Amino acid sequence: MNPGPDSDRIEVSPFKMAPNRLITARSHLIDRVVADCEVITLPGRDVPGGDIPYRCVERMPTPARRARLRDRLRGRGPKRPVPLDGMMGMDCRILSPENWSHFLNIHAPLAIELARRLDMPVARLTLILPEAIPGYILRAAAYLGLRVQVTDAPVLGPGVLYELSGNLIRPDRRDWLLRSDLIERLWRDRPQDLPQRVFLARRKTRNLSNQAEIEALLTPRGFVTIYPEDLPVADQIGLFNRAEAMVAVHGAGLAPLLFRHPDSPLRHLVEILPCGHMTDMFRMMAQQVDCGWTGVRGRIKPEYIQPAYDLDRMFTEFSLDKFEVDPVSLERALEVGQNDA
Repeated sequence: MNPGPDSDRIEVSPFKMAPNRLITARSHLIDRVVADCEVITLPGRDVPGGDIPYRCVERMPTPARRARLRDRLRGRGPKRPVPLDGMMGMDCRILSPENWSHFLNIHAPLAIELARRLDMPVARLTLILPEAIPGYILRAAAYLGLRVQVTDAPVLGPGVLYELSGNLIRPDRRDWLLRSDLIERLWRDRPQDLPQRVFLARRKTRNLSNQAEIEALLTPRGFVTIYPEDLPVADQIGLFNRAEAMVAVHGAGLAPLLFRHPDSPLRHLVEILPCGHMTDMFRMMAQQVDCGWTGVRGRIKPEYIQPAYDLDRMFTEFSLDKFEVDPVSLERALEVGQNDA
């Protein structure tokens, strides 16, 4: 979706990510006699900025020729255009809006910033989403005050065109939210009947194979195990404005961290990461929302070793593996949070 030569631009500032601590499982890689955890200093790095071109048009463009050809090859006939149900359309059918983290951390903040720049209430901007969009995304949009229209067809009506890559908005998206009234509204409306010490767990993919052992460590410390998908949207977001301590397996359940209020009691996040999916996404977000962060890395499986040292290929093939975390490394990370508080 090319906004064209006469577009305005959202300038995205570079972001300087600070160093952080990562605690590994005990092993003899530190000493051949006495196994122990390694405490790794993750280096800080400069996250580049850039710009997001955008412009308003009187008529939303029809799908690109390639998309029409793809539909034809799949046996789908051309879809009849539908009228835009709102004042201004924003096509969000890119970058996987059905993904909870993508919608909360990419599409929603960008919609809020574009509405501000267009000098219009965000509720007057209609986010166009695909027909297969899950219900939880629609409920999230409604809770955040975002208007949506669900269709795979071309849309007739005025809109705003923009050009975006997935990671480009990471440095500024928190600032966009702070400039709106959304953070304050979510803080005022936060649920009060949520636990103050939370263990965010995962089902199916990237879950802990020794979860019972980890819960045996956390439960006596007052942590309550929660699967985010079991909660309504308000509670999923509210956890980050109610909890005072959180341990979380890396995943989309951490996406509402971006909406944390500055006065939230949550001061430290322990993120458990599998060796097959090391990423700084929520480490960076924690810094942006002024929350401490310590990482805990799961145990290394033998099949990870060789591809982990292949520096010419991205290490992604084990991203969704079930994994095991050393309870001692998690205990050390909790101590870090207590000492930093």
